[in-house]
Amino acid sequence: MSTDKDRTAPEPEPEPEPEPDGEPREDDAPSAPSPTFTELLRDYYLTLDRRTLGFARLLLGFYLITDLLRRTWSWEDMFSTIGVLPNHVNLWRPQGSNNFSILNAFSTPGELWVLWALILATYVGLLVGWKTKVMQVLSLLWVTSMNGRVLQIENGGYVVQNLLLLWTCFLPLGDRFSLDALLASLKRHRERTAGDLNDRSAVDDPDKPDALVTAASAIILLQLAAIYFFNFMHKTGPAWRNGSAVHYVLYVDRMVTPLIGQVRDHLPNWMIVFMTKTTLAFELAIPVCLLSPLARPWARRFSLTMMNALHIAFGVVFVLGPFAWALCIFSVLLLGRDDWEIAIETMRRAHRARVVLFDPRSPGALLACRVLKRMDRFELLTFERARRVHGGLAVRAPSGARLTGALALADALAALPAGPVIAWALRLPGVSHGVTALMDALHARRAGRALGLRLPVAAELAPPPAPLRRAGWKALAVTRELLVCAMFVGAVNQAAVELWVVNRRIRVPQPEPLRTLSHKLRFLQGWFMFSPNPVMDDGTIVVDAVTVDGRHIDPFTNEPPDFNLLDAKSLGYNQIWSDYFNRMHMPSNTPYREAMKEYLFRYPERTGRPGDTIVSGDVYWVKDWNPKWNQTESYDLKKDKLFSFHNPKAGVPRGQPPQGAEMPEDDPTPHPPGTAPHPPTDGPPPGQPNLGPTY
Repeated sequence: MSTDKDRTAPEPEPEPEPEPDGEPREDDAPSAPSPTFTELLRDYYLTLDRRTLGFARLLLGFYLITDLLRRTWSWEDMFSTIGVLPNHVNLWRPQGSNNFSILNAFSTPGELWVLWALILATYVGLLVGWKTKVMQVLSLLWVTSMNGRVLQIENGGYVVQNLLLLWTCFLPLGDRFSLDALLASLKRHRERTAGDLNDRSAVDDPDKPDALVTAASAIILLQLAAIYFFNFMHKTGPAWRNGSAVHYVLYVDRMVTPLIGQVRDHLPNWMIVFMTKTTLAFELAIPVCLLSPLARPWARRFSLTMMNALHIAFGVVFVLGPFAWALCIFSVLLLGRDDWEIAIETMRRAHRARVVLFDPRSPGALLACRVLKRMDRFELLTFERARRVHGGLAVRAPSGARLTGALALADALAALPAGPVIAWALRLPGVSHGVTALMDALHARRAGRALGLRLPVAAELAPPPAPLRRAGWKALAVTRELLVCAMFVGAVNQAAVELWVVNRRIRVPQPEPLRTLSHKLRFLQGWFMFSPNPVMDDGTIVVDAVTVDGRHIDPFTNEPPDFNLLDAKSLGYNQIWSDYFNRMHMPSNTPYREAMKEYLFRYPERTGRPGDTIVSGDVYWVKDWNPKWNQTESYDLKKDKLFSFHNPKAGVPRGQPPQGAEMPEDDPTPHPPGTAPHPPTDGPPPGQPNLGPTY
């Protein structure tokens, strides 16, 4: 029998240690307050990341350069006095509502090529971020002027491109990843020692945090949502509902690429239906995801993915000009802070960390380290001073290996974001030896001092901006917000006037000031691509011209006239000529056919062969109907004569009798080069648009 002594007494629980004075326990810490509705609205719809804007600027600059190159092959044909619409004709009989185009001030091919070089320089400046705001405004001017110069080639893609340049013009695209930001940072903090270089606190402007609050953010979301939502709403035809719409569009030879022309006959019906339904689903889902406050980061990512999938497909299948790629650039603006954190975590490679050794006596080496510091967004580079460094710079790897010359520079660049894309070139045998020799020569001859570089006595940090300057910045910000809101009001009014789902139900007035905001630079809002049904017919202009030596030639193709549209597998035109031919067959563009004739008469000037002189000819609109569902053969080929022409300056074609004094129907009375033809008696009155459907 046990006694009390045999029982083990329970050990007393240890008393909690008292918290040090002034340090409350975790349980006593106050919880973070829930965000208010205003804060949620700001964070969800009114905030953009400046890193996103910098990345968008890089893509926008590259996109604009490629778009300019796309136009280069038709530069003189579209915009010069020897083209299809000389500027004196355009000024004398405006195509639209007196829209503005600075290209009307440039006439001759020489003047236009100087302008081309200026536009290219502007786009390069935007790409690198030099004088970024100036380049943004100039880019807007150039793009809207090119798009508004010849409205016969305008389509929905040109309007999207105009809007892309308009809304981004209100955003500070140069605050990150730009030459402007680099120069401002170098000026703000002048490092002298390795410790200064390793201090990253002043790399970015403290007055410009990553988060930018602006009404332009919400307006861009609404603009994108409107593009997709109203395109969906206008697709009411039976071809969209039964899933056959893509079938008909793939057989529009003037619009599809040669690749699609070869493979379209082999696509199964289920794939056609799938692509049709997917297009409708994406156009409805994108605006929902764009504006959804639920699971916002993932909703934006779904929007970005759907937009790029849809428009990359459009860009591969069709020749739509800037349409697909402009919306891909638009989609980049959806990237947020969470996306950048994921990107940094994914792209940062710890094994690329390096120690950069520099000669503290070399101004050039110090400047190179200062630049590397600002480009090192992953913070993988550490700086140390060292003596007797070949070329002024060296790199020490984690293994202790020391690299100099081009190999050191390549290793340092590889640690930067996207640096490996460039670093490999510096490791090539010929390039490596050349760069190393150049670095050694510049260091030995103290080229930095010769170029005016000086070593500061000590580190310098610029003082904060004066109160008056801060007040000026606030005034500019308020002005920016007022301007973007004014343009938004004009856009809403234009949409109410132009969209079918609105104007067929209610009549919305458009005051002259709002009309000017929308029409002067072609900021339109008509979203009805392939609506209500897709394009079910096809057609192009064919010219049967007779040369002075009796040959029949089509001056647009440099080949004999080909009227066999039924067997075509893509006409191979770019967007510019495809839309020009489509618009010029319309009666509303009859007043501009005289300029087309003059362009045809200048055919020997383009070929350099006197035998190509055009004597006479006929211009036809050749059309057919796209294959019916479940078929691959087009049908009902027709050839409609638009007009005939005779060149009074040319002789009689070989093998044909003289025409005597008989005057042709279309009044071929010559007029001196550089002067306007006789005023037309038909067509729309001046100032009225003469365009057909957008697609």
